[in-house]
Amino acid sequence: SVLLFKMASIACGMNVEVVKISGAADKTYLWDKTDPYIKLTLHDGEFDKGGHHRGESVRTTTKDNAGGTCSFGESFSLNKPENMDVMRVELYDSNTAAADELLGRQMHV
Repeated sequence: SVLLFKMASIACGMNVEVVKISGAADKTYLWDKTDPYIKLTLHDGEFDKGGHHRGESVRTTTKDNAGGTCSFGESFSLNKPENMDVMRVELYDSNTAAADELLGRQMHV
């Protein structure tokens, strides 16, 4: 699957635009298309080693019944302290009757 997003550093922060996904899981069950959303977490690298999250997290809106290819076109401005150099990008399927399902994860340094 492909996730297209753009990042740009600004003074004491970072602008991120989540553009689109393509080729991700289209269905999680036989009758239900995925309801994708993207979660972005900026942190210091210790978070993925079991440490406490000390950065900032944001998420896109859920694209109901969109499947594995959809456009988001959402922009975020995140505070970026000096030691926060790792961006975790996660793709989820939103569920109403159960916990949201993680479909994929990427790390960007």
